[in-house]
Amino acid sequence: MLKALRKQEGFTLIELMIVVAIIGILAAIAIPNFLQYQMKSRQSEAKTNLQAIKTSEVSFQGEQGCYIGVAPEGVVLPVAGTKTIPFTWGLGLPSTPPPVQWCTGAAPIVIGFFNDIGFRATGNVNYHYAVNAVVLAGAGPALTYHPAGAGGATNSCTAAIAGATGAGVAGANNFFAHAKSNLDGDAGVSTWVSAVDHGAADCTTGIY
Repeated sequence: MLKALRKQEGFTLIELMIVVAIIGILAAIAIPNFLQYQMKSRQSEAKTNLQAIKTSEVSFQGEQGCYIGVAPEGVVLPVAGTKTIPFTWGLGLPSTPPPVQWCTGAAPIVIGFFNDIGFRATGNVNYHYAVNAVVLAGAGPALTYHPAGAGGATNSCTAAIAGATGAGVAGANNFFAHAKSNLDGDAGVSTWVSAVDHGAADCTTGIY
């Protein structure tokens, strides 16, 4: 029995080093993939909320006769190189007090808050949300917010999702809801957009 125990051998240093190297290689492959998957899962927030904002805008238009632009709410407007800090939505910005004539007259009011259209996010959000209201020509202010920080009715994404005809065309009675975030703090800012005929579109595929 004693002789049998003496013949048993443990792992050599080389064998242990090989095992450690294999674990290191697997970790180097798995960790980036896991982080990317985590970023993609967080982006589902923007897709879900933009769909809800679209539903709220369409409902508002059915009751009032126009879409309204919505003031920014959520996280601080993201910038390149700064990781987004989650924001607790809570009750949201207060509704516009009555009496307000949203869609009457030559220049109807088209600037409101998310509570005005009946949308309220739950818990913490990782995105900056706002809505451009694109109204019929001559019907009042066309834009209340632009994610690039410059004027204009479209950006690369809104132009892509706008069809050749119909409500999705910039300049028609429409809206573009935006969600922006910098989940990983790199040089790119993630941007999603929804419109009356599009639930949600990722404008910056592969950027988080």
